[in-house]
Amino acid sequence: MYLKRVTSIFSIIMIFMFTIGQSLLPIIANAQELNTIGLVDSFKIDKTNLQTTERTKVTVNFSEKNGLRLRPGDTLTLTLPPELKGLDREFPLDDYGTCKVTAGTVVCTFNDRVSTHQNIKGYLNFYVEAANVGTDQKKEIETNFGTNVAKQSVTITGPSGGGGTDPGEPPFFYKTGDMNSGKDNEVRWFLNINLNKEELSRDIVVTDNLQEGQTLNKDSFYIIIDDYTGRRSLTLQEFEKQRYGTITFTGDRSFKVVLYKDKARLASFSIGYTSTITEAGKKQEFFKNDYTIDYQVFHKDPVTESGSYPVENMTAGGGAEGNEVPKGTLKIVKHIEGNKEKVIPNVSFKLYKEPGEQVGGEYKTNNDGIIEIPNLQPGKYYMQEVSAPDYVDFDPQAKVSFEVKSGDVNGVELPIPNKVKTTSVSGTKIWVDYNNQFKTRPESITVQLLQNDKEFKTQEVKADQEGNWNFNFKDLPKYDE
Repeated sequence: MYLKRVTSIFSIIMIFMFTIGQSLLPIIANAQELNTIGLVDSFKIDKTNLQTTERTKVTVNFSEKNGLRLRPGDTLTLTLPPELKGLDREFPLDDYGTCKVTAGTVVCTFNDRVSTHQNIKGYLNFYVEAANVGTDQKKEIETNFGTNVAKQSVTITGPSGGGGTDPGEPPFFYKTGDMNSGKDNEVRWFLNINLNKEELSRDIVVTDNLQEGQTLNKDSFYIIIDDYTGRRSLTLQEFEKQRYGTITFTGDRSFKVVLYKDKARLASFSIGYTSTITEAGKKQEFFKNDYTIDYQVFHKDPVTESGSYPVENMTAGGGAEGNEVPKGTLKIVKHIEGNKEKVIPNVSFKLYKEPGEQVGGEYKTNNDGIIEIPNLQPGKYYMQEVSAPDYVDFDPQAKVSFEVKSGDVNGVELPIPNKVKTTSVSGTKIWVDYNNQFKTRPESITVQLLQNDKEFKTQEVKADQEGNWNFNFKDLPKYDE
């Protein structure tokens, strides 16, 4: 029994745990989320009293501030309350990034252009739809979309439970449109004709003219017919083949509809089609569509009616602008060696112009690991580190040379790496086995080094010539990244 117990003890593999850097200074990651650190200046909700399914535009303005510079990969996330559902869209911020709108968020991601420009400011606008308010309820919500600007309130009225008045007889004709196709660059249009299914004295003729900012999609037409045989949808080709009438294109943005009297009598028609928004049209507030209809109901006077229907532009969009970093500007970016995403703040430098004339005083990297020194004259320079945080190694004698050239539009960028300081962990395995009296000692053991409860390194350990079971883990990062 005693021998079995000793054997069991010596069969256990010894594990040495060493957790690194639980209370040490973190190394700052490069990209950041900007929603609560002051990038957003203001926002505006166009309509603050909405009915369920009603839509309104939101405009957000943002700008860089002292101590807040945009970096490639930075994001601005706006969180939408469930009562204001975003309309799915994706759009650019000119050349500075892109924004994506979903039902619950708006996420803008900035690209490399922000690193070569400064004093960047911009805007974005998108549309939301009132939702998630119960029947016969009214709800007031307050939101700042997850930013640190002042909240604004919106009141939403839910759908009615019924009991309304009779809407009365519909008109003979009306035109409408919307931007509900799910495509950001598309407008839907509808011509609704003979809604009361009147008896007719002659053919119905409708002319339709799209106005500027859009092109007609000639292959998008469909016609819904409702008569004594039922309700059905036809393509343009089926509509003409079955002798209901004709649709003739009279230009790139216009067409003419003729509904034959014998087929159109006692029947209602809804003609649907789409238009595509042009690049110029994306900047318009509204898209207009003019029409003229000519018809005569049996035993009534002929009617000619003209009008125009506007659809509000719900295209999401945005823009940004900034100044190029001036010529002769030096930009130093300090980062951990082997990982440019890990930047190092509070590193001090001195700047010299060859052969050794100091320029200015000491310069220190900001929270983004960056120093910018503008208005340098063309010539050869070098930098020397003066001090750095305790967790990195640096050589105060090392010179980093560079040259400012005349006409250099984007200035000079110097990525300068530092190594994280290292340490070692050593130990000795002590055996309590009566000097291996029972011959149960293994030939080797495995020592595991753990970092934050995860295996970091392992080492096989054997007895040396003097019989000592020593181990040593070298070149370990002294601080946890």
